This record gives sequence, C-alpha cells and structure tokens, in this order.
Amino acid sequence: MVPREVKPSEIAGAFVVRDPKWRSKIFVGGLLLLLVHPVGWPVALGYRKALIAHLSSGQDPLLPDWNRKIPYYFCEGMKAMGVIFGYLSPLYFALLLIILANGGTPDLTWLFTAIFFMIFIMLSTLSFPAIVSYQTFLSDKSHLSWPIAFLLLTCFAAIIFFIPAGFLQVSKSGRYLSAFNIAAASNTIRMHFVPYCIAWYRSAIMSFVGHLAFPFSPWGVFWCYLSIIYEFNSILTSERHDASPTDWFE
Repeated sequence: MVPREVKPSEIAGAFVVRDPKWRSKIFVGGLLLLLVHPVGWPVALGYRKALIAHLSSGQDPLLPDWNRKIPYYFCEGMKAMGVIFGYLSPLYFALLLIILANGGTPDLTWLFTAIFFMIFIMLSTLSFPAIVSYQTFLSDKSHLSWPIAFLLLTCFAAIIFFIPAGFLQVSKSGRYLSAFNIAAASNTIRMHFVPYCIAWYRSAIMSFVGHLAFPFSPWGVFWCYLSIIYEFNSILTSERHDASPTDWFE
C-alpha cells in the first residue's frame, strides 16, 4: 500500500490522522498514561522511537501497532529515560552536594518527594526545578542562595534545550548510546539552529495545548508526544540521503 501524501504545509500535530486507526492508537496510549503511571510514560517514549522508524521508512500504517508490543515499548522507553537522566544526572549530583554542604540532611520531605515522582514518573523531569525551588524559597532552612538557584536552573534549561539534539542522533543511528555524542548533537543544532528553535517553539505550544486538554489531558499529552517527535525529526529531512522514496517526511 502506497503511503498517502503529506503536504509540506501540514502542521506537525495533524500528521497522525493519516493513519486510519489513529483514534484507537491514540486512545490506548492515553489510557496507559492515565491508568498505569509508572509504566505509561516509558511505554510512550518507546512508542515514539518505533514511530520514527515508520516515518523515515514510509511504513504503512503510519502509527505503530500496540498488539503484544507494550513490553518492547516499555524497554525502549526505559532506555530513553536513561538518556534524559544521563544528561541531567550531573546536575542532580551537584545539587545534592550543595544542599549537603549547606547543612541539609535527608528527611521525610526527601522521601515523599522521591515517592511522588516515582509514582507520577511522567513528571519526573520536573523534580529538579521543584527541588531547587523548595530548597530556595519554601524550606524552613534555605540551603540554596538565589544566585546558585538561578545558575542551577539555567543549566537545567540549557540541558533540556540540548536533549532533543541528542535524540536526533538516535534517529540517525538507531542506538541510544549515540544520544551522548555531544559533538554530533552540537553540530546538528549549529547546522539547523533556526529550525531547531522553531521546533522547540511549536513543541512548547503543542505540549501546552495537550496538557491543558482537560479532561482529555492524557490523550492530549500522548498526541503531543508524537507530534513533537515529528517536528524535531523533520529537521533531519535534508540529511536523509538514503531515505526511502516513500519517506513520510518527504
């Protein structure tokens, strides 16, 4: 079956409707995010990696199937989480050392924070700014000064901005370890700086809409995850010299 044409003017978020079964596939993804918190987010991340393969090879149907593949998506998603927190781990380590050096000690707040973000793992990347904000403004004994907090949050924002470029290296190679090829990721941003910033801008809007689509937020979030993948990976279209002639990006 020949893939249907995707018009260049089509917005990233609309590409999913090119799959005849897009409603049921989005429904399952949103349901996993809603009901299976510790599992749903890794599964969604793994599903996105499978989507990249479909997009770049022109596979039809466009969206990957769910049947009997959830364990596989979960494993792939855990690898993706390893990339995200691999990038962020130096910041967490630095934050811990600063808090301990300023007299902070583990207490029930630390335990409750860890439990909360383990249950609602989809929010886990927000744990760093949450901890910094708490230790700076809300803790009875502030263990972080404003300048240090500002520096930590600036570094956090810079790393978050950089991480999609790392994942684009995974799109090229199919291997998660390539996400840590800092030179290649930096070169991707350098060569496509404006499109990369535009992808971030559009992704932020889609994420905002998806998260606020109450009471359908889980499905809105899953939709925006797929759309963000499309948006960033479309940056690499000009580099796909060996792409399939039926490449969905083309």
